[in-house]
Amino acid sequence: MKFQNNKDLAEAQYYLKMLDDFCKSGQVKIPDPTGTAMPWNLKEDPLKDYLIHLFTLKVTIPETGEEVQKFVRQVVNSKIKSKVFYDCVGKFIVECVHHMRFQRQRAWTESHRADDVLDWTPFKRMDEQVWLPLIDQLEQEHQEDGFDKSFFLKLMAGDGASKPENWERLVRDWKVCIDHQVLSKLKDFISLRQNNFETGLVRMMDQITRNMKTKGVSEQRAVQAWELMTNGWTETEFERRLNQVKIQDKYPEIKEIVAKMGRVADANGKDRLTIASGVEMKMEHSAGSDIEGITVGDDLNSLLPLELAQYSDEDMEGLFIYKYRTRRLQTFRYKSEMSKPSRKLGFTHASRKGPMIVCLDTSASMYGTPERISSTLISLLEETAEDLERDCFLIDFSVSTRAIDLMAKRKAERLKRIGITVMETYESPGIPGTSESSGTSEIPASSAGLFSDGQAHTGRGIRRQPTTTHLPFIGGGTSAKKMMNQMFDLLDNDGLHYVNADVLWITDFLIPNPPQQMLARFKEYKETGTRFYGIRIVRDDDKEPNEWKDYFNHIYTIKYRPLRRY
Repeated sequence: MKFQNNKDLAEAQYYLKMLDDFCKSGQVKIPDPTGTAMPWNLKEDPLKDYLIHLFTLKVTIPETGEEVQKFVRQVVNSKIKSKVFYDCVGKFIVECVHHMRFQRQRAWTESHRADDVLDWTPFKRMDEQVWLPLIDQLEQEHQEDGFDKSFFLKLMAGDGASKPENWERLVRDWKVCIDHQVLSKLKDFISLRQNNFETGLVRMMDQITRNMKTKGVSEQRAVQAWELMTNGWTETEFERRLNQVKIQDKYPEIKEIVAKMGRVADANGKDRLTIASGVEMKMEHSAGSDIEGITVGDDLNSLLPLELAQYSDEDMEGLFIYKYRTRRLQTFRYKSEMSKPSRKLGFTHASRKGPMIVCLDTSASMYGTPERISSTLISLLEETAEDLERDCFLIDFSVSTRAIDLMAKRKAERLKRIGITVMETYESPGIPGTSESSGTSEIPASSAGLFSDGQAHTGRGIRRQPTTTHLPFIGGGTSAKKMMNQMFDLLDNDGLHYVNADVLWITDFLIPNPPQQMLARFKEYKETGTRFYGIRIVRDDDKEPNEWKDYFNHIYTIKYRPLRRY
């Protein structure tokens, strides 16, 4: 799944990267401005400055008088608070980006008017009745932005108005004032909302914590419920999502199968001896007569006089700082800086993290309780895959199939919650047979239970209202051929990182047997190390034998009692 170009995402991703790094580590990390034409030109950025202020905000504990950082400990020690912090601050970032873009659009007209001045004829430039009102107007509009009226009156006096360089200077200063005005309005926008935003952020964190304590909910459950919410935080919605997650208590097989998924390649955990080799740089001494040549780096004790001169020059100071940060300063190289061979022995765990492939039956027979069980199971799998930083791919199937990268889908939904709506393109590059399931769409939050005719049905022909889940259900009959082809292609294609994955089928296993050739291939994968698990969700009165059990490592059975209506 790929995200199409989106202005909101493009303009906000620098700040969202700062936010994401802070939520993961509790540290303030400034991303490299790779897109700037002159990275040494350190422009003012009010939004970045405010984020640094927010991340490092300190409070004093009344009982001890100790000064601590307000949000660091909460974000690092509590996953649910980290989620709340990300969503709230992310929404604030998107609001600021929208305001900044609006101000830039307003400033574009004025900037275009400044460019038109350079096209004036020499006769028009010499006319004092033309340029004098212009300077008066600029002084009135941009006095607070640093426009110096008296300077330009002196500059244009006499024959100064006939010199092109003076007009170029006027336009240049005019545009600087326009940029300064845009930044000033962004500062004002942030300042007006700062107190209310921070108060609301703390209040929401406290509400979540209080709600968890009142209901006796674990943090893992709270995180799952938070991720399932689509319309923002409300206590009613949060409680409804918690009830959806509580299905895991009724069916312990859900936790058991999730714990097995994504296993490591060598479950026994054997160690192997590793050798790390390289060179080690040591400076034994640095006498003046020890100079061997010139190199580049960031050692301030070995600077060339040329670099020291740049540092002392106010106009070149920015360039010096840029060269220091990129380790491009010219420094002396000493003979005593010797590279010595270095080797290190160690033990490395001989196992690796494994990806997951989930095949979800979305046919008509899976509506109702099986649908709700499947939804909470997928939710727990997503959370586990994200925590362990593992790939997780979903193939939902009935008469047709649809392939979804669950981790990319999760990122898209997180962006949607903070106000960035992206169009998601579902693709399985390099996998034959997925053309019908690829395309551009948005994942509906509650599209389960609908047929193409717009009516909702159960697997046994009973009409009912659609059940709200966070998964799209296809409906119709069940066929495993297309799904198995996609599954095999994922397991074969090393470029997609799903070789040696664990495979989970979530279905009632009321599936017609595919051709023997496909079943033989199924056994081959199992014999070569791929693990196949299944969750069989059936009614408590189901007596049908499961003909698929010989092809799987283990199949868990969940029996439910259907709701009876009279």
